[in-house]
Amino acid sequence: MTSSGKRKLARLCAGALGLAGSAYAQEGVTLYGLLSVGVAYVNNEGGHAATRMVPGTMQNNRWGLRGTEDLGGGAKGIFVLESGFGLDDGKSQQGGRLFGRQAYVGLSHDRYGTVTFGRQYDAVFDTLGAMSAPVAAGGLAAHVGDNDNVFGSFRHNNAVKYISPSWGGLRAQATYALSDTGQSANNRSFSLGTSYASGPLKLAAAYMQLDHPGLLASNNAAGAVTDDYAGAPFVLFHSSPLTPAAGVARQRVGGVAAGYSVGAARVNAMVTTARYRYQDGTAMRLNNYDVNFGYRLTPALELGAAYVFTDGHYTGTEARPRWHMGQLSLDYALSRRTDVYVYGVYQRARSARADIYLFAPSSNGGQLVFVTGIRHKF
Repeated sequence: MTSSGKRKLARLCAGALGLAGSAYAQEGVTLYGLLSVGVAYVNNEGGHAATRMVPGTMQNNRWGLRGTEDLGGGAKGIFVLESGFGLDDGKSQQGGRLFGRQAYVGLSHDRYGTVTFGRQYDAVFDTLGAMSAPVAAGGLAAHVGDNDNVFGSFRHNNAVKYISPSWGGLRAQATYALSDTGQSANNRSFSLGTSYASGPLKLAAAYMQLDHPGLLASNNAAGAVTDDYAGAPFVLFHSSPLTPAAGVARQRVGGVAAGYSVGAARVNAMVTTARYRYQDGTAMRLNNYDVNFGYRLTPALELGAAYVFTDGHYTGTEARPRWHMGQLSLDYALSRRTDVYVYGVYQRARSARADIYLFAPSSNGGQLVFVTGIRHKF
């Protein structure tokens, strides 16, 4: 090829690359993520005190791709692929899935709302999670064992979700996750949620039902909720207290929450109930009462405080376990994207073991955790 021909080919390649880069930008694909890690001291984890590095101590680590395409007339094509990992060792979380946190595609319309398909969160987490103690007050005071999934510990495979547009501050959503078998009730889920926001006031309510969830031999391993439902932090509630091999036949969750902001302060209150029916005929009810408070001391420094009480009742054994939990936190913003934090959580259990989120259960009814860490968003 002559030097003139080589120059022409180079110009063509450069033009093609320029067009490709322009198309990529127009599609609106965004790379985003969050890195959070802390050093934690726990006074009793299985009978022993420990000091260790813990990933995800102020939101779980993630990276993701989010994309939109303008289809005209107020419609958009959308997708999200989001991967979770441990910052301490770099391993994938959510059962080793590449995109275990979220993986969905769908259509959005300004007037008619959004429909998405894939691995997604339920309406309980979507509508109530932001007003719960560990999120609103900054820490790990999740309702014991995240028994209501308000903290979003498991996701739903094969899920179809609809989210309405905002009607004067009112928004609704519904999610149905298929079992992917001929037995439609074998490992399926559905949830409903609604929220209302007007000025300083926010209200929310949600309901969720799971039928034969998890990975027991009698259940469908390809269904709505699988290995992330069966693992930590659910060791206290996802099997019968009488027969450990007997898992959950049905789980129902309902909850309401309210939040109000005044100047630099905000307060949230929430009540949820989780009802478990196990495969051996026993059952459990857990009622969670969550009050949390945040106050911005300066533009960069925020104080958080929370109290969570969980009242349980095993109908098969008549046991009445109870958990009291308190949390205090300070979060200092070094910039818009980087902050450092410190918090303490104390849990006291009656007729049960204490079990603070991300840690193994205590050998007795008390557990105390101190965490200091750093978070960076990109």
